[in-house]
Formats: sequence, C-alpha cells, structure tokens
Amino acid sequence: MLGECPDALPASATGDHSYFAYVTVDAVDDLYLEFLKNGLSGIQKPADKPWQMREFAVKTPDGHRITFGQEIKSSQEPPN
Repeated sequence: MLGECPDALPASATGDHSYFAYVTVDAVDDLYLEFLKNGLSGIQKPADKPWQMREFAVKTPDGHRITFGQEIKSSQEPPN
C-alpha cells in the first residue's frame, strides 16, 4: 500500500504524522539484524519502551516511518 502520490504533500514534510504502519513480530532483534545485514539505512536500534514493547523504526525513502515491535514478556511467573 506504499504508493506514489505525485500531487500530495510528501510524508517527510508532514512531521510527526508520517507513520504508516506498526508491525508486531516475534523476534524483533533478529529482524533488526537481518535488515542491517541487507544494508537497510535509516534504521533505529531496538529499544524497550514503557508500553511493554521492544521496537525499532525504519524510514522509507519518501519519509514514511514503519515501526516493528515485540511484546516484552514479564520474567515473573504467575502464582500457582
């Protein structure tokens, strides 16, 4: 769905409103390393967020930002 709209304001010109997608994955760190290995530029390092997600974002050449995240599992086991 990332298309070209030559008559529209580019995503990079809209500031904070240029997010396109949030993708939940099972292995966010592995995906990050795969992207790096394949030469993707404009990528942020994965980080743990207060909303219990570990995530990183990439920026497309036209300015859209796509975030990939993985739920942070609690290390506490529930009581029996």
